[in-house]
Amino acid sequence: MERFKSSVLLHMYSKVKNNESFTKEYIVDKFNVSERTVTRYIKDLNNYFQEEYIDNKIIYNRKSGLYELKYKDTKILNEKDILSICKVLLESKGFSKEEIEKVINKLLCDCVSEDKKIVENIIANELFNYVPTNHGKPLIDKLWDLSIAINNQDIIEIEYFKLSKNGKLESEATKRNIKPLSIMFSEYYFYLAAFIEGTEYKFPTIYRVDRIESFESTNRNFSIDYSNRFKDGEFRKLIQFMHTGNLQKIRFKFTGNSLEAVLDRLPNAKVLEENQGEYIIETEMFGTGIKMWLLSQGSFVEVLEPIEFREEIKSTIEKMKNNYI
Repeated sequence: MERFKSSVLLHMYSKVKNNESFTKEYIVDKFNVSERTVTRYIKDLNNYFQEEYIDNKIIYNRKSGLYELKYKDTKILNEKDILSICKVLLESKGFSKEEIEKVINKLLCDCVSEDKKIVENIIANELFNYVPTNHGKPLIDKLWDLSIAINNQDIIEIEYFKLSKNGKLESEATKRNIKPLSIMFSEYYFYLAAFIEGTEYKFPTIYRVDRIESFESTNRNFSIDYSNRFKDGEFRKLIQFMHTGNLQKIRFKFTGNSLEAVLDRLPNAKVLEENQGEYIIETEMFGTGIKMWLLSQGSFVEVLEPIEFREEIKSTIEKMKNNYI
């Protein structure tokens, strides 16, 4: 009897979840139950929604004579949420074509049938023309396994392909024992922040996940005091393009159109002075990454301090100029 009741309840819930209404007579005929039983089962479903704090309710629409779902659930992704997530995933280019299709199809399964078609139509062209990063490697399983190692504070041995001086990956992987701390995403790539075992650095080394050929546990663990734990949110404020270098305070003049874009790009930046569209901004960053960003701003930026960094920027601009002579 309980199994039979479960079948009826699941069928009714499946109907309304997929935005399909039904009549009381339909359930009576399909399962050979009384109208009173159908009424009781609808009440059971509504009680379930209430107990689980799901703001949904099966209601009777007197105009159409159908039972339908009054859909207000704030705990389940709706079509607007799913569309937004799909857009971000497609723009990130972080996954292979096969993985992005699987993830988006799973997200679409949470849409009711009518809304699913709308979302599919909106993203169809982007998904068809999706171009992943050149490495083309599946990453979802690797990201999960690395996350487990981070959670368990496992010391792992990795085989990692570094970039050689000619800009290509080295032919042989380097083996290292590392203490994995956090996975981060930036500009199309996933990165692993980790301390190298046996070294003493204030900040971790950054590894691109797709360049980690393999890894395995050493069956040893590491521990970090709670007060000294790695704070990836704070670390993100100090780094651009996942390039490290010397940590330094940098002061520069900005004369571009969007101060907001600068402050969004540099979360710990402060505006020290403002004068008719000229802004003096100070930030603390690792040198290599912030140098790349500052150069990308062209004539809208002038580095003021530190003097050594200003001279480095000037030297780089001079070399760039010579490329066009």
